[in-house]
Amino acid sequence: MRRLTGRRATVLIASMVAAAAGTVVVSATPAAAATGGGCVSIVSCASNDNGTLGAGASYVRITVNGGNYGSPGGQVVSVPNAVPPPCWYSKGRSGKEMFADSNDPYYYGLAHHVGENHDDWFPPQVADHKDDDGNWYSWECSSGNFDGSIKDFFKYVDEWTANNPDLVWVPAGQLPPQPPVPPQILVQIAYDYMSRLVRMPVVHFNPAERAFVRLPTWMWFDQAAWQPISVTAQAGGPPVTVTARPDHVAVSGVPAGSDVDTGCAGGGRPYSSGGSTDCQITFSQASGSQPGQQWHFQVSLTWNVTATNAALTGPPTITRTGGQALTVLEAQAVAGDPRNND
Repeated sequence: MRRLTGRRATVLIASMVAAAAGTVVVSATPAAAATGGGCVSIVSCASNDNGTLGAGASYVRITVNGGNYGSPGGQVVSVPNAVPPPCWYSKGRSGKEMFADSNDPYYYGLAHHVGENHDDWFPPQVADHKDDDGNWYSWECSSGNFDGSIKDFFKYVDEWTANNPDLVWVPAGQLPPQPPVPPQILVQIAYDYMSRLVRMPVVHFNPAERAFVRLPTWMWFDQAAWQPISVTAQAGGPPVTVTARPDHVAVSGVPAGSDVDTGCAGGGRPYSSGGSTDCQITFSQASGSQPGQQWHFQVSLTWNVTATNAALTGPPTITRTGGQALTVLEAQAVAGDPRNND
């Protein structure tokens, strides 16, 4: 790990004291913090009263494809268009204000007190912009936007700041820089949002309400549920995409001796008279002795997960399971074809 300067070490030590209380926000410049410049938290940086991103906020752009299908809960998962990264540049002092700070005896004394060189706090470029219209931007990092331990967060901050300057001058009307967010962070963000979109879809059966012993009960999913779901995250560099593809079905909890076919190619086929399917259950026993006179069982769908432009950090599969219940009767008691089409 790169050695921290005294100034950064001071900020990090102070932040570590607050770590147990929740989110840790690390700031680059004591001058900005002491005078109220910059953001206290990423929330105030990244949004305004209208809920849109502010000009001073870096962000990760999120693009979603797929995931709009019915599920037992009936809810559509909401995914934001953008999320804040762990580190960003926030708006600070004007050129005039920063130049005044650089000549303020208070900061000479503060630098001396912490064993730092005052001239390292205020680079010569500060004087170059004392009469210019614009603002100095400094980096800030929040552990609330980092998926990992506080120790890993501090390591990330150290590595990030090694490649990005403490202070950046931004003329009025221009946006602050947005250094690329590392792929390993983007893939974590994309995986998190992708996993929220993967839900157990509605399972259809025929017969839909009353199945029969030794008569195959067809099972299938809507086509919209059998499509890949992908989330792409991008922030100042190449995008990273995490994709989940439905792969295989499993059935558990049916009575012993039942015949289960879970090939379910393409999610299975809706029932058609005289047709065939590789997605069905043939119950071996009636459900009259069961609670509610129904067989209660589970259907699971497993998705294979891959990533592009980054190594996958989460599990390579995601499985969702839904509880099902069907009344199963003795087929001998029914004359003709007992099926009820959906």
